[in-house]
Amino acid sequence: MTVPLNLPDMSEPGLVETADPETVFGALSDGTRVDILLALWDADDRSATFSDLREEVGMADSGQFNYHLDKLRDRFVRQTDDGYTLTLAGEQIVGAIQVGAYTMEGSIEPIPLAAPCRACGGERTLYYEDETVRIECGDCPSTSTSGVPPGVFADHERSEIPAVASRYFRTILAHVGEGFCWHCEGPITATVVPVTETRAARDDLPTTFEELPMARYDCGRCGSEITSDLGGALLNHPIVVGFFYEHGIDVRERPFWAFNAVGREQSRFRERDPVRASMTYAAGDATLTLVVDGTLDVVAVERDG
Repeated sequence: MTVPLNLPDMSEPGLVETADPETVFGALSDGTRVDILLALWDADDRSATFSDLREEVGMADSGQFNYHLDKLRDRFVRQTDDGYTLTLAGEQIVGAIQVGAYTMEGSIEPIPLAAPCRACGGERTLYYEDETVRIECGDCPSTSTSGVPPGVFADHERSEIPAVASRYFRTILAHVGEGFCWHCEGPITATVVPVTETRAARDDLPTTFEELPMARYDCGRCGSEITSDLGGALLNHPIVVGFFYEHGIDVRERPFWAFNAVGREQSRFRERDPVRASMTYAAGDATLTLVVDGTLDVVAVERDG
């Protein structure tokens, strides 16, 4: 079956689409070929000779081994003067295997979070199932969700899971904030819209949240959408980082969700045409307000205290 894809326009000089996705991933259909990629990943300097690679994979028939290696050559494996090494595509396939995107599954028992809900002060709980982290308040509909591969948590103790999830959320927003899609590395367009115009909108959304400004990151290649309230979207801005640092707070050491915007007192639209939306952070009695335009660019800064 052929699946229609929004493939990138490779019209720029030097960028040529040389194979369709079915052909490329079909080259990985045999377990021996995956073993070759993993063996190269584990080899010194990620490089190995033909004989060393064949021995590591455990295939006695050199002709059969060469057949499988040839299926990977150029796309996933590159031949060098010293033997064979992984291409960038080969490294990315191994990385996807290591993170558990294709091979791992599971869930984590609910974990109560120390930081209370910013909307109502209730107790929040972290859930992990179906490759998704979900942070819910027990007293109000406030919820945050994000896809997280199982391998992200695989090497951590249960007590570390909230901090790991927080860092992962921050990493996603830093990535899309620099203009690269989290899923395909395609070009990102950032816009500021009401939460009702995002995939985060829900039927049970409180009316107080309906006009909450959100940063929506849309990929021009694969069509994926990532959304964040302005509190998370602007958290890495140097003005915000500096403001908290001046007050003895390292934002990296606080839970990501401790900076969520959950109401008009923190974030609101000031104008709609042109778009002007604000986000206010507080540290003690001091406040910092950033005003952004419809593309999430900061156009004004206000400080008090």
